[in-house]
Amino acid sequence: MAAITPIPVVTYGRDAKIAESVREKLLPDIEVVHSCLDINTALTELPALFGGELDVLPASGLGTNATFPVEKRKVPQAVFFGGGFTDDEFEKISAAVKARAPGAYFIKVQKRDVLAAGSFGPNTDTIAKIYRKKIAAAMGAA
Repeated sequence: MAAITPIPVVTYGRDAKIAESVREKLLPDIEVVHSCLDINTALTELPALFGGELDVLPASGLGTNATFPVEKRKVPQAVFFGGGFTDDEFEKISAAVKARAPGAYFIKVQKRDVLAAGSFGPNTDTIAKIYRKKIAAAMGAA
C-alpha cells in the first residue's frame, strides 16, 4: 500500500489550542507545517515561507516545521483561515502570500460553516471535515 503524501498547509487563527486540535484531526492527509496566531506575524512569516525560505520558524511554535530540521521542512500549498479572522486580515495575508506563491490556495472556515454543518461552537472535528472538503474542491477545480 502506498504511503499518503499529505498536503502541507499553514493555519491562521486566534486560538493555539484549537489550532493544535485541528492540526491533529487533519492528519494523515493534510499536514499543518506552520501556524500563525496574529496578523503581524502572518505578514512576516507566511510570504517568506511560501517563497521557499524554510529557515522561517513559526513564532507560535506550532506546526511540523517548528520541530523538523530544515531539510525536512515543507513549503505549504494553502493557508487555512479560522478563528475570527477579519476580511481585512484575509485580504492582507492573501495578497502577501500571492506575491510570493501565485498558485497558493486560501481556505476559510467561519462560524457559519460550522453551524451549517450542524455543530455549535468551535467543534474541531467539524472544522477539520470542512477544511478537507474545501481544499479538495479547490484543488480539484484547479
